[in-house]
Amino acid sequence: MPSLSAGTPVRGARARAPVRPRKRDGRHSGDVLLDAASGLMIERNSITVTFNEIAARAGLNSALIHYRFGGKSGLFRALISRDVGGTFPMLEDLVAADLPAEEKLTRHIQAIIKTYFEHPYLNRLIAALSQEVDGEGARFISERVVQPLARAQAAILAQGEAEGVFRHIDPTLFYFSLIGACDHLFQARYALKWAFGVPDIDDALRRDYARHVIALLLDSVRARDPA
Repeated sequence: MPSLSAGTPVRGARARAPVRPRKRDGRHSGDVLLDAASGLMIERNSITVTFNEIAARAGLNSALIHYRFGGKSGLFRALISRDVGGTFPMLEDLVAADLPAEEKLTRHIQAIIKTYFEHPYLNRLIAALSQEVDGEGARFISERVVQPLARAQAAILAQGEAEGVFRHIDPTLFYFSLIGACDHLFQARYALKWAFGVPDIDDALRRDYARHVIALLLDSVRARDPA
């Protein structure tokens, strides 16, 4: 379980005015804190970082983390929103683009794998927030991450079926097949290192894996000529 804490307050300290967001080098403190948290998680290959460590990396007061994000879950949600949120407008543009369905699906898979590559802690943040199926974190992940992806994939599959290039595919099952394939390489870094002798995932491996997943999934959804 992730261990994020703000440290222990000093007993007997005089009440202070609320900590207000401020800018550092022209950037909002919340963005600086998210960058610091992201950098630490990537370096350690872990989401186990403390508020004090994040604040020290950012050069800001750790109380700002509580002020900006309200705690550990809020920080996790903010990181996920920042890291994947920018991809959704592009995803809507992709669905609406005048492109064949195979090209859309290819670009979609490439984008998902690139996102995991650039933010390798994402799957751990998602797992940490969604441990309780009926909890607020699980609802957040479903509404902000799963549903936009699933809607786009369903639209691309429907387009491909209408074009006659895809067979009929259950979009729910496809979602789990696709995300599972894209995610597992990054979640199973332990297997890469100890079973396959690959110490880390570089850009060449990321590109090779994207081509591999694209070939597997496109072959699985293409319409077959009757025998």
